[in-house]
Amino acid sequence: MKEQQRLVGIDLFRGFAIYAVILLHIDEGVQNVPAAWSKITDFSLFAVPFFLATAFYFAINKLYQSKEPYPLRQRLLRLLIPYGFWSIFYLVYKSAKYVAGGDSAKLAEIFQDPLSIIFFGGAAFHLYFLPLLATGTLLIRVVENLITRKVSLRGLGILALVSVLLYEAVLLSGDGLKTPENIAFESLLTAVFPTGNSIPLVRLILVVLFWALKCLPYVMLAAVLTHPTFNQRFLKLVGRYALLGIIVFVILNGFGSFVLPPAIYEVARGYTALIAAIAFSFLLKENALIRNLGLCSFGIYLIHLLFVEVFQSVFVRLNPNYVNDPSIVVFLLASMVILVLSWGITALLMKRKMLSRLLFGF
Repeated sequence: MKEQQRLVGIDLFRGFAIYAVILLHIDEGVQNVPAAWSKITDFSLFAVPFFLATAFYFAINKLYQSKEPYPLRQRLLRLLIPYGFWSIFYLVYKSAKYVAGGDSAKLAEIFQDPLSIIFFGGAAFHLYFLPLLATGTLLIRVVENLITRKVSLRGLGILALVSVLLYEAVLLSGDGLKTPENIAFESLLTAVFPTGNSIPLVRLILVVLFWALKCLPYVMLAAVLTHPTFNQRFLKLVGRYALLGIIVFVILNGFGSFVLPPAIYEVARGYTALIAAIAFSFLLKENALIRNLGLCSFGIYLIHLLFVEVFQSVFVRLNPNYVNDPSIVVFLLASMVILVLSWGITALLMKRKMLSRLLFGF
C-alpha cells in the first residue's frame, strides 16, 4: 500500500476523533444531560487514545526506517511552542472575559495554581494533551535505545505487556491523575508523605510520572506493531480483513468497558481505532478534503474551545434554561458548526508559515 493511500484513513479518523473531542466539550457547564447524550460522549472517548496511538505508531515507524537519531528536540518544540502560545491566549481571553463581566473571584481563581498553568495545561483544560504527548515523546528515546540494542519482537511484546499491566495497577489503586486539581499518587502520598503534593517539584514529578506510565503502553505497542519483522504482516492482515477491523473498533469502543479492565480498555480503544483507520485506507481513494482535515486536526483541537465558549454564551442568552434542559439536536448541530468554523480558521492560518509554526508547530 502506498504511503498516500495509507494516510487517507488516518486523516479521516483524525477528523472523526477531533469531532469526538468537540462532542465531549460541547456540554461543558450543562447541569443535566440526557442519558442518550452520555452514550454519545462515552463512545467519543476513543479520541485521545487514538491520537496517542497514532502519534507513537508513526514516530516509531520512522525510527525503524531511518538511520538518523530521533529528532527529539524538534518534536518537543513542535509541541511546546504552540502550548506556550495557546496557554497565553486562553489566559488573556479568560481574563478579559472575567474583567468585562466584573467577576473578580473567577479572575483570581485562574491564577491560583501557576504550576498547573505552566506544566499541566491549566490555562484551558484541553491543553493538558500537549505536555502529556511531550512526556510520551521523551519515552521514544527508550525505544530508540531498544532498537539500537536489537531487542527482539518477543522482548518488545513482553515489555508492552508489562507496561499495560503497570498502568492497570496504577489505575486500580486509585493513584491516577486527579483533575482539575492536577495531582497524582494521592493515596500513596497520604500514606508515606502527606504533604508531598503541596511541594511544587514533588507534584510536578508525580504528574509527569503518571503521564509516563500512561503513555508507555502506547509507545511499547507501537514498537511491536512497527517492528520490521511484523509491520508488513500487520498491514497485510489489516488490509485483508479491513471491514472486520472497523467492526471490531465499533464494538470494542461501544461495549468494551463491560468486559475489559480500564487501562487495557483505554489502550485497546486507541489501537483498534488506529487499525480501523488503516483499514479505511484500503477502502478509500485519495481525497484532498479528507487530507486537509487530517492536517488541520491539531489546530482544530487547539482552537475549538474558544468556539465552544462562544456557543454556550449565545445559547444561555437566548435560552436561560439551556443548562438545565439541553437538547441533543442542539448539541450535534452546534458541534458541527464549531468543527467547520475551527477547521476553516485553522486552514487559513496554516497558509501563513510563521503563524503556523507558532500556533500549530508546523
